[in-house]
Amino acid sequence: MKYWKFFVGCLLIIVFTSFKHPFYLSVTEIEYSSKTKELGMSIKFFPDDLEETLRKFNGNKYDVIKGDKKTINPVFDQYIKKHLSIKLNGINKPYQFLGYEINQESVWIYFSILNQPNVKTIEVTSNIMYEYKSEQTNIIHLKIDDKRESFKLNYPDTKAVLKK
Repeated sequence: MKYWKFFVGCLLIIVFTSFKHPFYLSVTEIEYSSKTKELGMSIKFFPDDLEETLRKFNGNKYDVIKGDKKTINPVFDQYIKKHLSIKLNGINKPYQFLGYEINQESVWIYFSILNQPNVKTIEVTSNIMYEYKSEQTNIIHLKIDDKRESFKLNYPDTKAVLKK
């Protein structure tokens, strides 16, 4: 029995240390408020996956947790804008990078669109991190005032639409 416990313990250590995490996931939350006429967006990543994605994106190595924000901010902005687009009422809208923060085991990146009256539909096209892992899943939460809907996009799916 003693050897069995030792064997199982060693096996568990090998299994848990050989994988960083068993899934590849980003979470995008987009919320529009008709009161403020603003759209806010946040995107959550695992730091190690984001670092590898950025390395593949431009060939440079980044430490998103300890690295220099002045260096990393423009890279986040460029990468996201290349891989995620937003249409409001059928019209492509540019969004502004606000910054990012580290929250425990994740990185949150923030964007906004100001002065957008009467939004009735939000369409998101996202292929974030698809070039990193084909097993990537992008969860998209869309909200217009009180109406909310969530979408699960697996490669090669890229579109999520919410109509008020």
